[in-house]
Amino acid sequence: MNKLFYILIIGLVIFIGCDDFFDEDLKDISVVLVAPADELETSNSSFTFWWNEVDGASKYNLQIVSPNFEVIEKLVLDTNLTGTQFEVQLYPGFFQWRVKAFNGSSETLYTTYSLSVDSSLDLTGQDIILLSPTDNFATNDSLLEFTWENKPNAEYYTFRIKSGDWATGDDVISPKIVYDTKTTENSEDLGDGAYSWAVQANNSISSTLFKSRAFIIDRVTPALPNQTSPTNGETITGTSVTFTWSRPADSGSAILEDIIVATDSTFNTGVVKEQSGLDLTYSTSFDVSAGNSMKYYWKLKSIDAAGNEGSYTDFRRFTVKNEK
Repeated sequence: MNKLFYILIIGLVIFIGCDDFFDEDLKDISVVLVAPADELETSNSSFTFWWNEVDGASKYNLQIVSPNFEVIEKLVLDTNLTGTQFEVQLYPGFFQWRVKAFNGSSETLYTTYSLSVDSSLDLTGQDIILLSPTDNFATNDSLLEFTWENKPNAEYYTFRIKSGDWATGDDVISPKIVYDTKTTENSEDLGDGAYSWAVQANNSISSTLFKSRAFIIDRVTPALPNQTSPTNGETITGTSVTFTWSRPADSGSAILEDIIVATDSTFNTGVVKEQSGLDLTYSTSFDVSAGNSMKYYWKLKSIDAAGNEGSYTDFRRFTVKNEK
């Protein structure tokens, strides 16, 4: 009895301390900051804060304050990140930023840099941070809202949409002058196809470069996928069934499939597997474990990235007969 008690106690200690056992000790490691450089003075206001990856770290804490950490007048940012880069738009002034790495049981000390953003009106060479829609966004909505971060010292923005790639596409909407950091467009005026949108900040003496992203308008319902196997009436030998299909050619947004496997041809009961296209990603095959000497039915439908949903295919019936 005593021996069993000690074994349980030892097991409990190991279980509680497993995170500490597997996590690397970070207390003597320093985070190396890459950009912006320490004590940088610049008229730019768009920054990508960047630091080197720390082995054994699961996350990083990035903090930005003004004017410094000894006398904090404003907390600009305090966020935990899994990556080693983060875009921030700053206003003119003095700042300090710092980063520490941590995991489940330890953390590094902060590494701190200073930064000064001057109040120059010159926007030349500065960048704009676009917010939404995301790059390569696909939609079937009739109204699209485009947003970006405010640019200090910008008096107005030039908003433009082109068909196709930004570098080579044709203007669809004439340059539009806007005074806010968002604008709404009627996609019915654009029609289905691939587009790019871009924004430029302007004032009386200078302009930024255009910052662009791509998007797709797609209102076409995907065609039925072609079921390849199992074929209708096929007998499958074994405990695993591989379902395969193909997609008709489509020039719209990316297509995924939803698949249902059931023992009932109405698919109201006996559902063995129902898999979303979001889980299948862009695959055109799928494996399912099946029981012995049973009849199954399967069907699938296509859904594109813009949200257009096709109809289900006719079901296919097959039988599984396990080897003995």
